[in-house]
Amino acid sequence: MVDIKILRLRDGLLNTVRQTFKKSGFIEVETPILIPYENPDDNVDNVEACFKFFGKKHRFFLHTSPEFFMKRLVWYGVDKIFQICKVFRDGETGLLHNVEFTMVEWYRKGGNYYDGMRETEEIVKEAHENAKELGFNPDFLLTFERITVEEAFKEFADVDVFDEDEVIAETKFDNYEDAFFYLLVDRVEKELSRINNPVFLYDYPKRFSAMAKVQNGKAERFELYIGGVEVANGYSELTDYKSYLEKFLKKGGRAVDRGFLKLLKEKPLPECEGVALGFDRLLMKVTRKKSIKEVIGFTVDELVREVSFGKAD
Repeated sequence: MVDIKILRLRDGLLNTVRQTFKKSGFIEVETPILIPYENPDDNVDNVEACFKFFGKKHRFFLHTSPEFFMKRLVWYGVDKIFQICKVFRDGETGLLHNVEFTMVEWYRKGGNYYDGMRETEEIVKEAHENAKELGFNPDFLLTFERITVEEAFKEFADVDVFDEDEVIAETKFDNYEDAFFYLLVDRVEKELSRINNPVFLYDYPKRFSAMAKVQNGKAERFELYIGGVEVANGYSELTDYKSYLEKFLKKGGRAVDRGFLKLLKEKPLPECEGVALGFDRLLMKVTRKKSIKEVIGFTVDELVREVSFGKAD
């Protein structure tokens, strides 16, 4: 069932996000949704899309994020850009997931992940104001906390997250990556869910740097949690050809963004920060809903059931 009150809040918040960026000199951009490259992250799967072009069939993908095409725009010299778009991730469904969802993503030339945290905080506080006007009362969104990954794992899991053997020994797993994510979900996120205020978790181990720069063994990366739910993810972005090539090759040839790499061969990406914010999850937390399905008008689950079990009449 469509909730008109939430529909109005979605409209107001989308407008507010745009105004927030506009007043800071950002320009809104659009990049391709249908792309020839997979996401290089092993934990993210693209939705495939086939089409005909001049009589030949092509297998492309629906993007999981506008990241790399937005970075092309930064490379070309645009200082501050943002985008609000639909993104798609195959197989993701549940209380916090829908195959199709709305993402807000932005990049600032010359910025770093601390700038990203500040901008993310501003957007969440503006969301609070929108919600208040429509009768919601998410005052818990006004006070933010920051905790490093090292501090969080020490406090909530009683391990040194940078000591791989210690992290593995605390779990039943025999490798650091699985052990890390187990403790993150089972201990850290569980404790973060007991904190009402938004919490920035930052400075990740190098192994989990994703596309973030690494300084002194720590990735300049943050994630924003609200009620234990990850809402945003930001980096001081990698800038050099070699680093991106290594990231792309981990998933094989279909993840190698040839166009972006061609640009990076000519010159590095300017120093910049980038943030991706899950708009539906933010709306979910603002309205205190338990499921992402309660803030999306028509979910993939609903539509699959419609064609699988529904009747024409």
